[in-house]
Formats: sequence, C-alpha cells, structure tokens
Amino acid sequence: MNDGSGDRARAVVIILAVAGALAAGCGTKNPYAPGTFERAACYAEGENYQLAADAFAVFVRQNPADSLAAEAQYRKALAYMELREYPLAAVELQILQKDYPNSPLVEDAMFREGEAYLAQVGRLERDISGAYDAREHFRKFARQYPNSPHMPAVRARLTEISDLLVRKRLQAAHVYEQLGRWEAVGITLDHIIAEEPESALLDQVLLQRADVALRLYDPATARTMYTRLLTAYPDSPLAGRARDGLAALGPAPVPAAGTGETP
Repeated sequence: MNDGSGDRARAVVIILAVAGALAAGCGTKNPYAPGTFERAACYAEGENYQLAADAFAVFVRQNPADSLAAEAQYRKALAYMELREYPLAAVELQILQKDYPNSPLVEDAMFREGEAYLAQVGRLERDISGAYDAREHFRKFARQYPNSPHMPAVRARLTEISDLLVRKRLQAAHVYEQLGRWEAVGITLDHIIAEEPESALLDQVLLQRADVALRLYDPATARTMYTRLLTAYPDSPLAGRARDGLAALGPAPVPAAGTGETP
C-alpha cells in the first residue's frame, strides 16, 4: 500500500534539483524539458507564476496518473493564488479533491479553497455576500477535519468573516439610528447577537443593545445585555461600562411570590 512517502521523497529530490538549477540560472532560463514536473517547479521557484501554472497544467494533462500529478495540480492552484486569480485557484483546488481524493494534499487543498473564497470578498462598501460562502466552507472543513493543524487558522478566519458581517450590519443599524428608528436598531442588533456568535465584536454589540434598550424604556433588556457582556466577556475593555450600567439600574426586581412576575 502506497502511503505517499515515496511520492514525497521523489518530490523532495525534484525540489532539490530545481533549487540547484535556480542557483545556476533557472530564474532566467528554464533548463528542463517542456512537459516535465521539474520545468513547472522551476518556474514556480523563480516566481514566474503564470508560466508555472501553465507548465503544471501541461504536466497534469499529459501525466494524469503520475505519482506527482496531485502535487502538480495543487501547485498549479497555488500559482493562481500568487497571481490573485482566486476564482481559478478555487476551481483547481476543487479538481484536486475530486480527481485525487486519496492524496495527502486533499485536506490542505480544502483549506486553501476556503482561503481563495475569502480572498474574493469585497470591502464593506462593496458586496460581501461571498463571505457567507467562505464561512460555510470553513465550517464544513471544521466538521470534516476537526483535528487538522489548520484549525487555529480556520477559527481565526471564521472570526474575521463574522466581524466583517457584523460591521456591515452595524452600518444598517447606524442608518436606523440616524432616522431615530430605535426599534429597528434593536431588532438589527438582536439578529447580530443571535447569528454571529463567532464575532470578536459581540461585546460592543451587547453594550450598544443595552443603550438602545434604555432609549426604549426597557430596563429589563438592558440589564440582560449588561449581564451577558460581563458573563461572556469579563476581560473586555467595555466591562466597566457594563458594571456602571448595572449599578445605575439598581438591584434587579424580585419576582412576586407565586407568580414569577415582578411586582
């Protein structure tokens, strides 16, 4: 049974050979024959990424069953990433996972595919709908590879995506605020709190929701938000304001005996 060690050893030998060729001038003239893995690797090591992508494509097309075909497909995708051709990179990574499902590169390819999706997401003033696709992909990765060494990066990406979505929705809340539509502000913030648990901005949202509750003469909701902030984010720089808010509200009302309601 091939565990991939032989293929990796072959790849190491080729990379060392390419490194030697680079030292001998591979960066200016590729000494390897067209159609070889070495030629494509030489272009990649010389940061000629378009030539590398083209050369890896030729190798895979001519040698689809070669032991290095999966790596060539993977490195073709990485070359497109370097060229910022993120949609192309995502497609090439999908092809690797489909055509070479037993390759040890599949896990990494799936992670890089998510990176390619995230790289396509626009700034706040532009359409960021792609962020939802990127998030679903990273969540799928986490379910499929919960022990992956990529998981710290996946969690960081999920937080990054959630923060982006929260900022976008806070813009809508700000518009409602300018219009004096405080009920709409509260509803928008409630949706953020319920739907974006991965965001690092939730302490800010909770504090803002408490402030909106006070404007709407709803001290019970304000108390809930202050308490939740202090419970979930005790080290937040906003914790002091939450404590002050609770103090200003005074002791929580005691439910009336036998009713569960406040008197």
